[in-house]
Amino acid sequence: MAATRTVYWNINNEWILYLILVAAFAVFAYGMWQRVRLWFIGRPEVRWDQVRARLGRVWQHAALQRRLSQNRVAGVFHILFSWGFAILFLGTLVVMVHEDFRIRIMQGAFYLWFQSLVLDLAGLLAMVGVVIAWVRRGIVKPRALSRVADRPGLLPDWLFLAHILLILWTGFWVEGIRIVATDDPWAAWSPVGLAHGRLLASFLSLEAMLVLHRVLWWFHMTISFALIAHLPYSKMVHILTGPVNIFLSDLRPAGILSTTDLESEAPVLGAASLWDFSWKDLADLDACTECGRCQENCPAFLTGKPLNPKKLILDLQHHLHTRGPALALAAMKGERPGEQPFESELVGPVVDPEALWACTTCRACMEVCPVYIEHVPKIVEMRRHQVMLQGEFPQELNLTFKNLERQGNPWGLGAHTRTQWTEGLNVPLIADRPDAEYLFWPGCAGAYDQRGQKIARAIVQLLDRAGVSYAILGKEEKCTGDSARRAGNEMLFQQLAMENIETLKAYGVKKIITHCPHCFHTFDKDYREMGLDVEVVHHTQLLARLVQEGRLKPVRKVAEAVTYHDSCYLGRYGGEFQAPRALLRALPGVELREMERHGSTAMCCGAGGARMWMEEHHGTRINIERSRQAIATGATTVATNCPFCMTMLSDGVAAEDGSGQIRVLDLAELLLEAVTEGGSTGSEQAVAGTVQNR
Repeated sequence: MAATRTVYWNINNEWILYLILVAAFAVFAYGMWQRVRLWFIGRPEVRWDQVRARLGRVWQHAALQRRLSQNRVAGVFHILFSWGFAILFLGTLVVMVHEDFRIRIMQGAFYLWFQSLVLDLAGLLAMVGVVIAWVRRGIVKPRALSRVADRPGLLPDWLFLAHILLILWTGFWVEGIRIVATDDPWAAWSPVGLAHGRLLASFLSLEAMLVLHRVLWWFHMTISFALIAHLPYSKMVHILTGPVNIFLSDLRPAGILSTTDLESEAPVLGAASLWDFSWKDLADLDACTECGRCQENCPAFLTGKPLNPKKLILDLQHHLHTRGPALALAAMKGERPGEQPFESELVGPVVDPEALWACTTCRACMEVCPVYIEHVPKIVEMRRHQVMLQGEFPQELNLTFKNLERQGNPWGLGAHTRTQWTEGLNVPLIADRPDAEYLFWPGCAGAYDQRGQKIARAIVQLLDRAGVSYAILGKEEKCTGDSARRAGNEMLFQQLAMENIETLKAYGVKKIITHCPHCFHTFDKDYREMGLDVEVVHHTQLLARLVQEGRLKPVRKVAEAVTYHDSCYLGRYGGEFQAPRALLRALPGVELREMERHGSTAMCCGAGGARMWMEEHHGTRINIERSRQAIATGATTVATNCPFCMTMLSDGVAAEDGSGQIRVLDLAELLLEAVTEGGSTGSEQAVAGTVQNR
């Protein structure tokens, strides 16, 4: 006799079950439609290309839960819960095929190994996962899981977890009664169910167990279908929308923003309402798991600023479900507004303006989000509307924008002084050396900031030592426009970008070395989207390569202990974490001491997103907090790769280091010390107390 079991043992009128099933799925389908239809009030966007790559990302981050597993406790219980339920769902499909389609697969070895043993263990592991989650939310209560706002009708997490636990547990009681009552010869293959059955048999008669089985069976099925029906109306809808959002995530290189078509008849100048977001932006809102990883990695939130990326997404989500139905109805009637409204229904009524401007665009939130929500593009879109249509932005940016418009740099200094940093050095112009292999782009900081000039000088001295063929634009160089774009001034950015692209194409530039990671990102990502096809390399990448090739040879000990600060735009945006560290490890005498937050989780210095040009009015200054983290390593030197980070960390270390002995240096300066025989070059080392031109 083949091993199997009767599906509807001890159950009469099982047809009622199918009525409940149909009703549950009808309620479920209606709820999902109510959500999905709201997404498509947003602007069109293609997010279903490259299917293989998208499915691979779903496998990595929905099935294997790579990002979730960065937190071990959360990773463990999510994997136990999700995989346990996934296996149980497969078991349910097997029952359906076996019983409803009359394809008898639930028998023999497959029945014993999968349908009995594997499902038993999967149910047990799922229960363990639920209990861990319950303890974490009810007893440990980490700040990340705290509710940022009350939502009417939203059930507490513990109630949902209790519901799940009840489904799993009643399933074991039902199974256990069947095993004991039928004296199942294959009982040993269902150890958890068997244990439950034996426990009941120790104090209940057979008749009582049969009655209890029928009651529990119907209760188990009813609450299971109730869970399905309720899912679209609860925060747990992320079980479905999360994997979908991962599939729809942006596969382009990190940090690319949408480019506003300013030549169109009715350009969308940022986001003033839900209409102005893309449909994927709106789908993001329903994918939020409320795990709080974004807030716990946000430098603004961690230092007491008004911005909480979790709250921002949930506030927009709430607005979507209160305002969205009316907009969806209008869209169905073809009443979509033809012109951009001047009054924002987002910034002010929904999003705190101070929160909007507190963002450094560091992407730390996006880097850790387990369902790939895109916070930064939404913030930039809302900034665009505030700047280009409403003219409402921090007053400090007035001067920055004027300087960029009039002088082509945020410092507002004349183009005739852009090459003064080269005095005493033989730095050729591209006009005089059109065949140079590289164009070196010192950027505005390298040209105008006193501290940045020293770094630019160190870089060209190293290029000369290595025999690299390079030249600079000189007076023809203008700001790449990064700060303008991140601040929302897309018109100004495009103006600067087109001027620079025209100049670079006129000289036939093929390779660019950048001093600043923001310029690196702008050339490599933003300008490429606008038609500039060049090879872009950050100076730390090129210097690491030159050392590896033996064209630069570090021979002198430069420091005892160095901690390295990953800039956001070279690290999270550029994906470059190894070249700067390889460069440091090649320097004699260097002991690399990593900060607690380093690599992809490194904390921002506070200057990104045009924050370099704005003051901080709330909480602790971000650069102070980051400097404390650097000092805590016990390092004698803080190494950077970015002129903005140099300014912020120099100021922060100077304020926090009582000894005044901790140096803040660019990697190029450290390397120049190491390749210079006979002692210090006198080239412009800097201690933390150096006053910066901001």
